[in-house]
Amino acid sequence: MQNFVLNIAEKLEGAELLDSRLSFRRFVEFLKERKMRENTMKLKYFEFVISHFEHRLAGKETIMAEEMSGYGDLLELIYSLLFPAIEDERDNLWALSVPMRPVIFYGTDRFYDLLRDPQTGEPRASLINKKNEARKSINLEFTYSFLIKRLYDFDAYFPAGTIIHSFMDETTGVSNYYRLNVDTRFIDIIPKEPLPKLDLEALEKHLHEGTAIDFLWTVIPLTMFRFEGFSAITVTDITTEYLMESIKNTILKPDCCDGHTHYDLAIRSLRALAGKDSVDFGLVPFLRVNGKPVFSAEVCCHSVLAEAAIQQGEAEETYLSMTEKYYRDPKPLFYEHITEPVQDDAFFLKTLQRNGVKSYALLPVWYNAQLAGVLEVSSRKEGVLDQSLLYKLDIVLPLLAQLLQKNIDEFDASLKNIIKENFTSIQPAVEWKFNEAAWHYLKEQQWGEQRPVIETIYFENVYPLYGAIDIRNSTVERNNALRRDLESQFEILIFTLTNLQKQFGMGLLEELIFQCRKWQQAISGMLTTAEEMELNTFLKEKVDIFFNHFSNSRPETAAIIEPYLQAVDEERGVAFKARRDLELSIQTINKTINRQLETAMGELQKTYPSYFEKFRTDGVEYDIYIGGSIAPDKVFDQLYLRNLRLWQLSSMASIAAATHALLPQMPGKLVTTHLIFVHSNPIDISFRKDERRFDVEGGYNIRYQVVKKRVDKVHIRDSNERLTQPGKIAVIYFNEKEAEEYLGYVKYLQEKGVLNNDLEHLELEELQGVSGLRAFRVGVTLD
Repeated sequence: MQNFVLNIAEKLEGAELLDSRLSFRRFVEFLKERKMRENTMKLKYFEFVISHFEHRLAGKETIMAEEMSGYGDLLELIYSLLFPAIEDERDNLWALSVPMRPVIFYGTDRFYDLLRDPQTGEPRASLINKKNEARKSINLEFTYSFLIKRLYDFDAYFPAGTIIHSFMDETTGVSNYYRLNVDTRFIDIIPKEPLPKLDLEALEKHLHEGTAIDFLWTVIPLTMFRFEGFSAITVTDITTEYLMESIKNTILKPDCCDGHTHYDLAIRSLRALAGKDSVDFGLVPFLRVNGKPVFSAEVCCHSVLAEAAIQQGEAEETYLSMTEKYYRDPKPLFYEHITEPVQDDAFFLKTLQRNGVKSYALLPVWYNAQLAGVLEVSSRKEGVLDQSLLYKLDIVLPLLAQLLQKNIDEFDASLKNIIKENFTSIQPAVEWKFNEAAWHYLKEQQWGEQRPVIETIYFENVYPLYGAIDIRNSTVERNNALRRDLESQFEILIFTLTNLQKQFGMGLLEELIFQCRKWQQAISGMLTTAEEMELNTFLKEKVDIFFNHFSNSRPETAAIIEPYLQAVDEERGVAFKARRDLELSIQTINKTINRQLETAMGELQKTYPSYFEKFRTDGVEYDIYIGGSIAPDKVFDQLYLRNLRLWQLSSMASIAAATHALLPQMPGKLVTTHLIFVHSNPIDISFRKDERRFDVEGGYNIRYQVVKKRVDKVHIRDSNERLTQPGKIAVIYFNEKEAEEYLGYVKYLQEKGVLNNDLEHLELEELQGVSGLRAFRVGVTLD
């Protein structure tokens, strides 16, 4: 134990505000109260201590701190009472101080050694706050918390009231963190004047708003009180706990700093936890594109190994080689002494050795049973790294796992954002290709490319399959629905205008009725586009404006006009019923088709990945592309193409039967036709960023696209009959060899009862730029 005055802050701002005096009176009173309640062997000890204090002090109320060297016996008794007798004082950071001021006059050797230089006796480490500034003022939050609890019995929580100090260890060069617990039981607060009333509700409000100290200083300034007694200070080393909390806050507050700062803060905390400034740390998330590791200079700048490799111009090669091997067998690696010769399986040690690294450890970091990355520990000094240091780091690995996984998630999100900005919603079968393009784009950005260019997404030698399910005569049905609705609208309109004419007899009403009758005759036939526009103008600019004016100027006409206004309501009016029924029927058909296609394609993707894209028309068209370039990690065989062609034919039969079954429940009786275009040769496709879709590439391949766009309404040669007919599947091809495969599937489906035995072989009319087309057509069993 040591007994001399150590003033931690010689020039403490605000110290003159505190009337603080050293006294043992309250301590003796405390012992007397305890003696009254004690009935064990402690009773005699309390009596002895009380008697000894009273004898030694001889009625002296206050003592100067500088005089305490003459009262060592009393100070030893205080320590013996506050700590168990078998406690080793060398293990404790404990001291006594003047009340509410950092003036130490007695304490353990360890406490004094923490604060002062043993040679000079001067303070060795400054108390610093979280902003790394020397604390030069009294802790008002702590002082007022103690005061209002003691005098007003009110617990005030100050966010800054927890006393945590950081001390720079001059031998290691790192900071350790300590929590100060100040025992105020032996301090008296003596008001120098009548104690003012404190508005506790107002105090709570100021506590919430962060203005409590200013409020308290106004109501009860510290100059009103005298503090007598002494404080017992216990210091606890919370470096590990504090640093873990620091890392946790770094993870939980993503907006407080960028990714680089996150790693810098974490590494700084790890160095403090190690307690050695000569230890270096690296945090490396395992970033992957399509399941394969990639080297990101932005992330790997925090890697000890990558930093060494960059200096030697071999960063990416070294990193990827090590990562691939390590990922296959992740386990802790520790090289306490990196010396020659280096084994071949630890080739990366040569890179570290050339960079002056003497010892190196690699610890796997797991997140939800998946390898999230590694923690590197290294030193350029011999004998610094050992097993005990590595064991100390185990406690922080779960937190580091969250930090690494956060970086992985951000990396994956950046790839997806690039894909979304430059492409479209991507199907799983081809997503790997877009991932690669996005990664190459991101890599160019990281390497300082001013204007990186996103590469073209390209697939060679893929086999196309085209199918179309069309709603027969959908344009005619739309025109018929419009005509029926207009007939209903004009019937109600003429009736309304006639009733208004009978009541008001205006000439303008007669003229409107005359024009309505002319339009009523016109809509019984076919309207041209110009006539439709003229009709819309008549209804909006003449009829609607007239009714609006009449309703506003003559409120008594509202009852006559209201039936017409109800009729032209798009959601419920009778003048839109036929169009609503038609749209409902079309939606019902399209939903059924989409459901059939998407369910089937989900199963087919399990067999071999293919690209499948639908196009919405009055019906559904689709393109399917399959080939080795779409799934390079899987061996492509023609049997996958044959399986897809069989599915295409059988799915058309299923869709034909499903849409036919909808007829009883559809308000508009619509039927569908079904078309397949066979193209046996592979083509090349590329992604068009302007249209956000795949299209054929190359002059020869364009022919496929041209034919596909022109066959939907093709006729049988020398007739007016359309090839596609309800209840039948039409298959178009160029030569008999292309048809043979599909005809085999037709026979198979006929034997299963899916298709009818009414196969027709047909030749088709010549289309613009296309000749030699042939087809066969077969009926579907619809029952």
